Amino acid sequence: MYDYLVIQSKNKKNNIFKNKFKNKQTIIVDEFELNQIYVGKGINPPFFKKIIILTNQLKIYDLKKIMNMCLINGSVYFPDNYSNFFKTQKEYKKIKNDIYTFPKYRVVDFIVMGVQRGGTTALSINISKHPDIYIDPNKDPSSGEVHYFDINWKKGIEWYKKQFDYNYKLVGEKTPSLIYLPSTFPLIQSVNPFVKIIIALRNPVERAYSAWKLNKKNGNEHLSFQEAISYELKYLKNMNKTFFTIGKQYLSRGFYYIQIKELLKWFPIQNILILISEHVKENMNKEYNKVYDFLNLPSPNHSLNYQLEHVSKNNSKTNHSFYNQLIQVYKTDILQLEKFLDIKTGWLN
Repeated sequence: MYDYLVIQSKNKKNNIFKNKFKNKQTIIVDEFELNQIYVGKGINPPFFKKIIILTNQLKIYDLKKIMNMCLINGSVYFPDNYSNFFKTQKEYKKIKNDIYTFPKYRVVDFIVMGVQRGGTTALSINISKHPDIYIDPNKDPSSGEVHYFDINWKKGIEWYKKQFDYNYKLVGEKTPSLIYLPSTFPLIQSVNPFVKIIIALRNPVERAYSAWKLNKKNGNEHLSFQEAISYELKYLKNMNKTFFTIGKQYLSRGFYYIQIKELLKWFPIQNILILISEHVKENMNKEYNKVYDFLNLPSPNHSLNYQLEHVSKNNSKTNHSFYNQLIQVYKTDILQLEKFLDIKTGWLN
């Protein structure tokens, strides 16, 4: 990732900046090249700590793009004639992650992309009650999950846009397989490099067991849980990841830190919200208010009657000894995740 973006006039390029920033990761462009940078062409991902504007020729939509590309706690330096836009003089310090949208090119504003069996159905249904949010509240995954980026991309972007009601301030969708399919990240970025991403993480052993129970219920699994894990480790661990091949990768889908690090190659952490499913269940109001704050929406001033969804009627638990074996398999990944998020998940207790 580059540190500096310098935007200068096409007719007044000044090579002095190549020397001034020679010890920095710097890209120098003119105003006509700005849009190429914005969509991730040449420089990817298109986010910068410092953006320096040396031209007076930029339009309002150019300034909005620059704001989107600036990282949190980063700065934009600009000539006096842009002071009215930035509401300050000379330097704008970005402290809040507002994202400007462009109606002509608007597609999707946020995606709930994981994890499977992590509470994403309840999440999408409950936040759909917010008056500024459109997201399909259907409980049935075959209807409520769009799967554009992993299955339905051949239907085209116009089909995808028909899944949303753009009369709302923000539109989003839920496809919980995406976090485990890094091959979809470039396509997501090409549709909206500045999309906001929401991930709900559940105790990985509980998640794996829940996924196994669902497959068992639907007639897609005939092995015991322990047998299924053994089969995965022997035959499925190194298989290419597609939506159609990951259905029985119960264990592998729980290494969340590894998946998030891959995601961060394409999107900055400021555009990613990570929730802990167990915390959401304990305090829905608090955790859903985090979602609204992340999306720069006001928290509702009245109860939205949040509900749990897809609560399994099968209350069985995996064998205690086998559970302990699996949690040890995940231990390093969990500790890395906790350090990264600066939280305690409680999964190792």
